[in-house]
Amino acid sequence: MPVGQNMAPSILFAVSGLAQALAGAPAWCIVVCLAMSLGLGVAQVVFPQESGDRLKWWQNRRSYLARRRELRNSRESERSERVKRLRRSDS
Repeated sequence: MPVGQNMAPSILFAVSGLAQALAGAPAWCIVVCLAMSLGLGVAQVVFPQESGDRLKWWQNRRSYLARRRELRNSRESERSERVKRLRRSDS
């Protein structure tokens, strides 16, 4: 992935520029800004940048969430059936 290889120097350059701009700022402000800039850089590396790849990523994400929702619903229905059976057997 060539995007990830090219992002590291630009992230470091941006962080050093940010550090110079925040000279004299409170330490918590510097830490927050550095964390946000590094987080954005990592997000660009992790998420696909080409539109075809991005579309495929979102399609896979939506299908994963749909499968997870179906599994959760089936587990809930099985659990409610099990509770009903136990209540019937107790009566």
